[in-house]
Amino acid sequence: MNLRGLFTSLLFVFSFLGFSSQGQQARIFGVVKDSLNKPVFGATVAVFGKPIGITTSDNGNYTLFVPANEPLKIVFSFTGLRADTIFIKLNPGEERNIDRKLKDRVVEIGTVDIEERSMKSLNLTKIDPKVVSVIPTPNQSVEDLIKTLPGVGSANELSSSYSVRGGNYDENLVYVNDFEVYRPLLVRSGQQEGLSIINPDMVESIQFSAGGFDAVYGDKLSSVLDIKYRKPNKFGGSISASMLGGSLELENRSKNKKWYYMAGVRQKSNKYLLNTFDTKGEYKPSFYGCPTAHRCGILEEVFDGNIRELCTQQVQSSS
Repeated sequence: MNLRGLFTSLLFVFSFLGFSSQGQQARIFGVVKDSLNKPVFGATVAVFGKPIGITTSDNGNYTLFVPANEPLKIVFSFTGLRADTIFIKLNPGEERNIDRKLKDRVVEIGTVDIEERSMKSLNLTKIDPKVVSVIPTPNQSVEDLIKTLPGVGSANELSSSYSVRGGNYDENLVYVNDFEVYRPLLVRSGQQEGLSIINPDMVESIQFSAGGFDAVYGDKLSSVLDIKYRKPNKFGGSISASMLGGSLELENRSKNKKWYYMAGVRQKSNKYLLNTFDTKGEYKPSFYGCPTAHRCGILEEVFDGNIRELCTQQVQSSS
């Protein structure tokens, strides 16, 4: 047999095999829709376990050639919809219309428990009391820390008084251990008050609101400052000293846990600070404070006494 005859024979054999293999296929077609009876674009139609598949067109139609004479598992799937399967066995050259409607896939999650340990007011700003000891001010008081908040201003740096959002100096509520503190002297005009009514060495928590606070705090217009003193569990204390003053604080609790006390002594003098100014005078700006807090049984008392040393002021301006 010559080469030309051999080539013709091989071409006939391959053509027969190709026709035979094509005859062993079948065709499935149809439309994939969702639960609202709308066509699904991009849904996957695949033969399970075989690398045969296709995606639906924009109108949900598909056409897929599958092997014949064998059981097949056809899978219809789409993101967000529940997958659907069908088992078929087609004859060679058979064509079958298979329309499917995919249902919505509902994922059931576990129970979510939301717990809140305490009621928190959205209008109260919580401030860390430890920041008071590191702020660069002459007084190092709680009020100096309040002055750094938005909307709060002061007449001068040496005063512990402040105004909020343009209000008066006497429109600010101050609570110490749920007791309202009244400060009628000097506060109304924002003048020098000396020592703050609040001893920062005894403070446990600070909350401040520049408006919109709860009705439990009263009806003042500007702000509320809520101070809570510590309730000590054991003996302790603190001491500090500087050129502008010093403080000493002691605290303790009884063995039966029914009685405790805190006591502090403070002294403040702006003498060295004022001597650096060009204006000279005989003025001794010295202040003393002795705040105490104690509890016996269910009775709790808080006392804060500030003493201001009054001296005749003789001012002389240097030219």
